Amino acid sequence: MTTEQTTTERRAVQADGVSGGEDDSSLTRAGWHPGRDAGDAAMIAVLKTAGMGPWPLFPAAERAVREFHGLRPEPAAHGGREVAATGCVVDPQEARYSGPPLHRLADRLGTRLFPLGRTDADAPMAVDEEGRLFSLGAGGAWLHGETVRDGLLALTEGLRPVRLRGRAWQWPLRAAPADLAAGVRAALVAVYVLHTHGAFDARTLRLRATSLRGIGVTVLDQDFPLRPGSLEANAPALVEAMEAELSALAQAPASCELLLTVPAPPRTAAPLAGIDCAVTLGGPNGFALTLAAGPGASIGRPATTLEACVTAFDAWAATL
Repeated sequence: MTTEQTTTERRAVQADGVSGGEDDSSLTRAGWHPGRDAGDAAMIAVLKTAGMGPWPLFPAAERAVREFHGLRPEPAAHGGREVAATGCVVDPQEARYSGPPLHRLADRLGTRLFPLGRTDADAPMAVDEEGRLFSLGAGGAWLHGETVRDGLLALTEGLRPVRLRGRAWQWPLRAAPADLAAGVRAALVAVYVLHTHGAFDARTLRLRATSLRGIGVTVLDQDFPLRPGSLEANAPALVEAMEAELSALAQAPASCELLLTVPAPPRTAAPLAGIDCAVTLGGPNGFALTLAAGPGASIGRPATTLEACVTAFDAWAATL
């Protein structure tokens, strides 16, 4: 059984057809029209903003600023369809001093962001390389739309945004005996699932052993490389190598709390690089598999990848 410790709202932002159609949308009333180009005013705002971050300009950001710069769409008169509607101002200079939090969000998403403006609730807005609209408010980071137009309409119509938040799952494992060999086999299943569903191709298992005696000292924290060949064939050699390292430290696997992690290889791109997958043995969680990911993996392709891994782990754990 899977335990999801935090959840992500998955409602897709659908802004087409709100407020009675495009001819009566908040953007149209604010002065937007298909093919709009704010021209020199937009590019002057870009130049004034770019040096403050620094904020490198990319094509999706330039298109967004050109099309929407200078607009001040107001919240819909009905107050909001799902959440409170809010207006905003589209001007990169309004968010140019929000560098640290926006750069942290960009790192979590594995993309670049460019300031786009600020909501009436004083939340900075930014566009990413895919043209998606984000904001940063008191509740964290939010995705408003897969396009800037959809995102601005969602804000002003009060459509529920998607909150970017970390998620975690845990599967109790009922294999017997629950020893180091069983833990290695479970970790290799995780390697296979993460590879099959496009998360990353792990090259090592990492073993951290904490003594159960006294205050609990970490006695071993070491990577063990996967060898060429099948994952099944790797298991005996990995168990032997781990037992040898513990024996050299006068430790037995049964006398330690063991954590077997499946680290992402170097140069894995965010947010998939932040996936944390591990098998625990002998600790408070007993024999269990855990999976966790940061806020960046709660939307788009990374979210799809993560959910496919969860489904696979659900199916595997049910067979034990």
